[in-house]
Amino acid sequence: MPSREFELRVRDMLTEIAVVEETVAGLGVELFVQNRQAVRAVLYSLAVIGEAVASAIDELDAADPATPWHQIRGMRNAVIHEYFRVDVETVWQTTQLDLPMLKTALQQILDALEAQGA
Repeated sequence: MPSREFELRVRDMLTEIAVVEETVAGLGVELFVQNRQAVRAVLYSLAVIGEAVASAIDELDAADPATPWHQIRGMRNAVIHEYFRVDVETVWQTTQLDLPMLKTALQQILDALEAQGA
């Protein structure tokens, strides 16, 4: 039995995306790169998202094979194990381009789970 239910993992990821959205609201890339607290908060959220993906990757793949779950897990691995190579501008691009798409995919998965339970 997994340590956390699939639906809760999906909700965890959506919560972390909301944290990232709040953290970067009103910032441009220049201000983000200079704001160490914002960078660290976003990196932590990306690590949590990646860990949730790693823990539920088979279910996520089955629910939405089009989303690059392995790359998301890989970003977590880079943030945690290759932290000294993390490019902050790439992190910014992730917040602006990738997380909105991930949010949509996760919300669709959650909606489907809720419809199954109704």
